[in-house]
Amino acid sequence: MTTITLEPAELSEKQFQTISGLVKDLCGINLHDGKRELVKARLTKRLRELQMSNYAQYVDFIATDQGQPELLSMLDALSTNLTSFFRESAHFDLLRGKVLPEILRTRTQDRRIRIWSAGCSSGEEPYSIAIVLRETLGSLGGWDAKVLATDLSRRVLETARRGVYGKDRLRQVPSRMVSEHFRSAGADAPDK
Repeated sequence: MTTITLEPAELSEKQFQTISGLVKDLCGINLHDGKRELVKARLTKRLRELQMSNYAQYVDFIATDQGQPELLSMLDALSTNLTSFFRESAHFDLLRGKVLPEILRTRTQDRRIRIWSAGCSSGEEPYSIAIVLRETLGSLGGWDAKVLATDLSRRVLETARRGVYGKDRLRQVPSRMVSEHFRSAGADAPDK
């Protein structure tokens, strides 16, 4: 097997525009010129994996039928997966203090709640939503509540599906919530 050593290849303006245009069209992420180095760094790994020596080859490849599966890998590499439990706490305060009470007040017949967590990354945010729902609706019974969690990255969705997090991911979660909503799953799981 031939190993290609990739020196930091030049990412031309045209190549960058092609890649950023594809990303914008496929998923709505805006990669402005300030993101050029990020694109270059993250796609360098893809070029190595595909044994390509420059971005021209890569751009040509993703434009072919054979390169279509690479588009998902490209999006996975370029998407940023920043998340944590109860990230943006004001959103959860609003859900808990205003949105859910209004739903409870007005939805006396249709007792269904559907929440979509788009860009859920590795799952901490939709699990946080589920905790708020459980704490708010738990004693009320009869509510059909579901959270749909989606993300562009197949890799982080797999983490979300498993729902297994290390202690370090739970540092900011109040201990009461950890003991009520999480269980130990092994050596790196939170203590009970």
